[in-house]
Amino acid sequence: MPVKFVASTLRLDDKHAGLPVGTEIVAVNGIPVPQLIRALGRYYTTDGFNQTGKQVGLNQYFAQYFYFAYGPFATFQVTIRLPGSTTTQVQRLEATDYAAVKQRYRHRHSRALDPAATPAGPYPYGFRVAGPAAILTLRTFAIGDNANSPAHHEYQRFLDSCFTVVRTNPTITGVVVDVRGNGGGTDPNDMVTFSYLAQRPFRENQAAFVLFRTIPYGRYLQTDHRGLRRWHEKRQLQRELRREFVRAPDGRFYQRSQENPLYQLSPLHTTKSVYLLVDGRVASATALFSALVRGNTSAVIIGEETMGGYYGHTGHTPVEYRLPHTGIVTKFSLVDLEQDVPVKASQPRGRGTLPDYAVTQSETDFIANRDSQLALALKLLAEQVRAPTE
Repeated sequence: MPVKFVASTLRLDDKHAGLPVGTEIVAVNGIPVPQLIRALGRYYTTDGFNQTGKQVGLNQYFAQYFYFAYGPFATFQVTIRLPGSTTTQVQRLEATDYAAVKQRYRHRHSRALDPAATPAGPYPYGFRVAGPAAILTLRTFAIGDNANSPAHHEYQRFLDSCFTVVRTNPTITGVVVDVRGNGGGTDPNDMVTFSYLAQRPFRENQAAFVLFRTIPYGRYLQTDHRGLRRWHEKRQLQRELRREFVRAPDGRFYQRSQENPLYQLSPLHTTKSVYLLVDGRVASATALFSALVRGNTSAVIIGEETMGGYYGHTGHTPVEYRLPHTGIVTKFSLVDLEQDVPVKASQPRGRGTLPDYAVTQSETDFIANRDSQLALALKLLAEQVRAPTE
């Protein structure tokens, strides 16, 4: 059965299980849910001390991770608590094959509201006006390969049209930017988007460095080719590192200034109120975007802690190594980046961007598929509109 974490409890996310949607799972085979979280959470890694991202992984792969941790079972003894009840009962459930599990997950109750499963429209971005709010929905920044791609230019034209509406429509008093479910993408989509919200010129990072420009253990480097073509790929990667990074007195190699341009504000940048909706799926380029919004604007952040890091991250220039005896392939990025954000007492290191309003669904909102986070943003904006006349 599909399950989902709701307000720190594990809930049934299945409309066809013979049990009510929102039924709380208290224990499986006598193992309490808090213990299950600790055991299964190891299979879905996140950044720093982040926990919201682990819930995203457990929601999708709970059955698979349970199998990893405890092995196969023909039946399960599941302790449950029905919605609105204070007592528990035990249900005996038969096991099923994993193909059926995946099929049921695709038809889960929460799919109708899941930002990762519900694109904004034919494009992975969308825009609408709801009363005083302009709602900009961005499901991914993987839009074209680079700044010269047709998809990127189309996206920038889309942003121009959106913020022209925001600027010229006096009834719009705030912009809600919804990046929930956005796992990142390609430069410069994140930077260009922020230029419409920023209050000053900005850079992607304050500093970036690598520890080497000559690839170590090159014979174990994993590429799509062998022989001479593989050798040329390694040489090309080293040339890129030498072009972009220069040695400093501390022994590190720092990014050249021309590789970290100063972005200017868009001519259509908004001065109206901004509300940013985030969740535990936000990562990579979108985690950077969220950090820039939190650190360098007066936007109100609503939702859940993002993945990534507010102060910085290790990214760019991914490499893969294949271990010679096991064949295990490990992939990581080479560049350590310090993001262009100020230090905040409310932002401890090792954490993603933290919301001003930490909002998750309640049990009743989950059962009704009600968007608690967007509802709060619209409520705050409506209160702001009414405030001068009260």
